[in-house]
Amino acid sequence: MIAFVLLASILDAGPSDKLALEPAADFAIAGVGLAGFVIPELLMGELAPAHCLVCNGPDNSGLPGTGSRGSLNSVDAWFHDQLTGWLLPRQTADTVSNVWAFALVPLGALLGAGFATGPQASEGAGARAGAIVLESAAVSASLIQGIKFFVARKRPFVRYGDGDTSGTYDVGDRDSHVSFPSGHTALATALGVSMAMTATLEESPAAPWLWGAAATMSVTTASLRMIAEKHYFTDVLSGALVGAACGVAFPLLHRRGSALSVAAQGPAVAVSGLF
Repeated sequence: MIAFVLLASILDAGPSDKLALEPAADFAIAGVGLAGFVIPELLMGELAPAHCLVCNGPDNSGLPGTGSRGSLNSVDAWFHDQLTGWLLPRQTADTVSNVWAFALVPLGALLGAGFATGPQASEGAGARAGAIVLESAAVSASLIQGIKFFVARKRPFVRYGDGDTSGTYDVGDRDSHVSFPSGHTALATALGVSMAMTATLEESPAAPWLWGAAATMSVTTASLRMIAEKHYFTDVLSGALVGAACGVAFPLLHRRGSALSVAAQGPAVAVSGLF
């Protein structure tokens, strides 16, 4: 009984709150988003394309002459040359990026959303803001998975011949050709932007600081992924754009006065909002 009362206080926004949840729609959207990320990740060996489609050379191998730019665009080539192994060894940067994007950034985003509520916020506003942040991140992650498998771009360490030769990465893994876009960057950006966006809509005085934190989360993640030679600049840029779009859209859909609805038919899920 006590747990039910506590849950009700979290789900129900007060009359002065700027953001509100629609539990049925939110649970459905977050569930579909989470499944859209987790299932392809667990079944990557079966679901990911067997060969890269955007390869710039033979599949699962570097171009003749390690370091050759070939047909790679000049922007990606420049960032690759400047950042690969910069400050940290590639494998160390990969490990740090995993801890940063999947542990520290989510924790920071939830704490920021939970404690930086507005002056008119009622009890449970922080938890509701955290739920919106998680929903934004889940949908962003699901979208990224679909794009990754469709594009099937070879990762930089494969293209530049820095995989098996160095013993750091496995060029035979199907994960070696799902480079575009960067999932780490999309996740960190969605978490950071939605955190800052909820604070802005709630008129929290901490909102400007949270926007700075969101930028730090995104840029740090993108840099680490390029230092690790796991992504090109266009990979992390596109990931950031997808994450930012979700981070802005979902808090807006939960703004008081908006109408959030979800409709499911077969494998398709439609989300609509009225602003």
